[in-house]
Amino acid sequence: MIVYLHRLSGVLFYLIAGTFFLAYLFFYNGIGGMLGKWWLTVGDLPLAMVAMLYGGTSLYLSVKPRNSDSLTLKIAIFLPLGLLFAALLVMNFWPLVTS
Repeated sequence: MIVYLHRLSGVLFYLIAGTFFLAYLFFYNGIGGMLGKWWLTVGDLPLAMVAMLYGGTSLYLSVKPRNSDSLTLKIAIFLPLGLLFAALLVMNFWPLVTS
């Protein structure tokens, strides 16, 4: 399951990061109206989520014992990443909550 999740998050990371690159080019050159700016504004959290998932699964696969799964290692890796993503969510939506 982790290997599949690693591959899926890797593909999604490269796709979303590629669309960020294109959106920046479109926004900088004034092509496509405000679509590039919209994607740069909205797509930061999906990119952060996929990047953390890809990084976490990469770290887990490189550190885990060869033929077994380690629940403690999963918790030690993914709990801080989940807390970091929760902090990013709070920072992203804090202006909406306070206004």
